Amino acid sequence: MAGFFIPLVSITLSGLPGHRIPAASGLSNFVRIMCGGIGTSIFSTAWEHRSIVHHAQLVEGANSYNPVFANSMQQMGALGLSQDQTVGLYNSMATQQAVQLGVNDMFYISAGIFVALIVLIWITRPERSGGGDSSAAASAAH
Repeated sequence: MAGFFIPLVSITLSGLPGHRIPAASGLSNFVRIMCGGIGTSIFSTAWEHRSIVHHAQLVEGANSYNPVFANSMQQMGALGLSQDQTVGLYNSMATQQAVQLGVNDMFYISAGIFVALIVLIWITRPERSGGGDSSAAASAAH
């Protein structure tokens, strides 16, 4: 986390006069927290939707005409499980796998967004100033 937030704060506050740093820092924190909340809700909603899609794809072949599924149900029945228990167990396993596949999808999407946002680093330009200006800005911030 420190490897992310320290450069973010440096980019956000660079080039500002010392008397404006506290207001800019507060605004930056507000926007970061608000956007983090919005991003979390979007992420969790997308994760839920992808899990539902994967669950539907996993169970669409679960019928008596599928020999693998029928054999699995017979083997679970041979272990002493009732018909309802075997179907419930299959559904539980499919749900677990669907949720994991949804996590994988969200990871790939997050990785793509992260790589795309790396481009923004080259848009930011550091302000080149003499040594006296930076020390004056630092002392004004305190």
